[in-house]
Amino acid sequence: MLDLREKLKVWNDLPQDTPEQQLWADNYYADEILPRAQENFCGHYGTKNYPKYYGMFLLLGDHWEWSVFTPALLHPTNIHVICNREASSQIRYIQENLGLDDDAVVWTEVKDQDTAALYRVMKKQHDIWDSMGRCAIDITGRSRVMGAAAAMAAERMNVDIYDIRAARNANWGRLQPGTETLIRIPSVTSVLGDIF
Repeated sequence: MLDLREKLKVWNDLPQDTPEQQLWADNYYADEILPRAQENFCGHYGTKNYPKYYGMFLLLGDHWEWSVFTPALLHPTNIHVICNREASSQIRYIQENLGLDDDAVVWTEVKDQDTAALYRVMKKQHDIWDSMGRCAIDITGRSRVMGAAAAMAAERMNVDIYDIRAARNANWGRLQPGTETLIRIPSVTSVLGDIF
């Protein structure tokens, strides 16, 4: 069985000149490389204690694979994907990768930069989930503006905030598997106390 480094070499050497070759390379990435990268990530960070989450918001951007590391590690019962119209076709990849049933995944389209809509979506879903258990958000996938807005809303609702940082593969503009770092952003009050 090939390890992650060997699989990456195979992937980097795959031709991607035609649509068929691109599809084959994309499938190899999704089926062979990403699961191995998630295994390594979960093996590394799985030794730490994390809260049990009933719900997790995922901000989905151009590449769905950025959004699957945190839920693979934390195993929330439900996820709510927030994305723009162009990214909505990727939700099924997230669901398949995480092995979630249809009733465990909801999604809402929010236009880029529409922070007011983002706040409303998060508040409505949080009101539903809050009675069932704790919530978290992964802000990795969207633009800086939407990530910052989501973090502000999460702080206000006492939702834990996670982010994944990773290098990009220079050849394909994708996440470079094996370089993922989990960041848990502490709440303001946990550091500064009640400042108001």
